[in-house]
Amino acid sequence: MKRRSRWTFLATAGVLLLAGCHAPGEPDSQGRSRPRIHYLEIVCRDVATECSGLERIHGVRFGPPLADLGQARVAELPDGSLIGVRAPLAEHEQPVSRTYLEVADIASAVAEAEAAGGEIAYPPTRQGDTGTWAIYFLGDVPVGLWQR
Repeated sequence: MKRRSRWTFLATAGVLLLAGCHAPGEPDSQGRSRPRIHYLEIVCRDVATECSGLERIHGVRFGPPLADLGQARVAELPDGSLIGVRAPLAEHEQPVSRTYLEVADIASAVAEAEAAGGEIAYPPTRQGDTGTWAIYFLGDVPVGLWQR
C-alpha cells in the first residue's frame, strides 16, 4: 500500500506543479529561459489504470498512444503543459516520474548544465514533431530539458 500511496502522491504533486505553471516569458537579463514544466513523464507498468486515475482525480483526458513519445498516452493541461504516461521501454527501465523543463535554446542549456558540473545522460535528441529533449544529472537526480 505504501508503494501505491507514493505513486499517487508523485502523480498528484506533478499535476499540481503543472497546473501552477505559467507560460515562459522573455528570457532573463542573462538570456536564460524562465523555468516552466513542459512535460511530466510517468513510466508505470499499468498505463490504463494510471491514466484512468489521473482522469478521474484531476479531470484531464488522455489521448491514444503516441509513437513519438514511446507510446505514451498524453493529456494537455490548460496552460499547454503535457502529462505523458507510458510503459517501460526496456526490461531494465523502472517506474519513474520525470520532469522536463522547457528551454528556449537546448544547446545552450546543455552547455550550461555541463559548465555547472552536470553529466549529460542523453544529448539533445529530436523527438519527431514534439521538439528536442535532453537529460542531465547534477548529482543523482535526472533533469530533463525540452525545446519545442
